[in-house]
Amino acid sequence: MAGLVRRDTFADLVASLRRDLEMFRSAAEPFGGLETITAQKSDWLPAADVLTKGDDLILRMELPGIDPERDIEITVENGMLRIHGQRREKKEEEDRGYIRRETSYGSFERVLRVPSDIKAEDLKANYSNGILEVVVPKAVKRSTQRVPVLTENKGE
Repeated sequence: MAGLVRRDTFADLVASLRRDLEMFRSAAEPFGGLETITAQKSDWLPAADVLTKGDDLILRMELPGIDPERDIEITVENGMLRIHGQRREKKEEEDRGYIRRETSYGSFERVLRVPSDIKAEDLKANYSNGILEVVVPKAVKRSTQRVPVLTENKGE
């Protein structure tokens, strides 16, 4: 007869979040890793995906409710792609009842290591339907060179 097993849902949640974070870090590892600025500098952290398409590195961020021309700044310096911005809170007033908001507001910053020879004019950025997509062309180097293994012939 099987007994009841007590589960710690908080521990399960933490373990799941750690696995997700490790998977995200692993995907970004070939490019030097995705470095997130500490919470002290960011009021909220939008979801981001890092992927490759051919030789291009693509960073997609969920940024609904952002005015990309006014609220997003993308810079490249010393091999670091920096996306900084903020979501501005819209003030609403209602005479009766309550307003419930679950949307995060404030500033954010994401930094991604890219090849040091990438220039800002090489990047392509597009904002559509609340998604920012930044393409770093030819960031993935596909040149593979074989390294010969030298052996010592013993007894010759």
